[in-house]
Amino acid sequence: MAGLETILEKIAKDSDNHCADIIAAAQKEADAMREHAREQGRTAASAMLARTQTQADIIIKRANSSAQTIQSRAVLTEKVAIINEVLEQAATRIKELPDAEYAHAIKTLAVKYAKSESGIICLSKTDAARLPARFEEDLNASIAEKGGSLKMETTLQNPGGFILKYGDIEQNCTFEALIEAKKDELKDMINQILFG
Repeated sequence: MAGLETILEKIAKDSDNHCADIIAAAQKEADAMREHAREQGRTAASAMLARTQTQADIIIKRANSSAQTIQSRAVLTEKVAIINEVLEQAATRIKELPDAEYAHAIKTLAVKYAKSESGIICLSKTDAARLPARFEEDLNASIAEKGGSLKMETTLQNPGGFILKYGDIEQNCTFEALIEAKKDELKDMINQILFG
């Protein structure tokens, strides 16, 4: 029976060895599969991270662009407000000139816009009161070279310039109208002075 036990022991030992080889091979294959899965996971994570980074970069660029646009609009709005304020202050400052300087400004504008015919210069009562007594005569002496003359009337309601009338034609020379007519040119000049 000793021979049978030896054979059985050998079979059991061979079986144990074979099982150990199968388990070792299975363990090796499982390790290889785990490593492959880890590598695939790292690759997928890297790809996902790259996609996420790209998307984050796009979002950041859009946000920066949007912020710059908003900032540019805010700066432009503020510049326009400042320029408009300067224009308003210019008209106010002209109206607040001392009487002699104000009369000179009115006369200079009237001579500039006068035509070579008889007309009417319409002023407000407030403006007419600020002019010297011989203003109409001095004005007509200055525009006589053009062959024209102007008669003063106080028909305007608001002070700040005048309106020239030649028959049915009116030339609005109020400070607001003159500034409005040259607004784009004045805005460019003010923009250069303030922000250039």
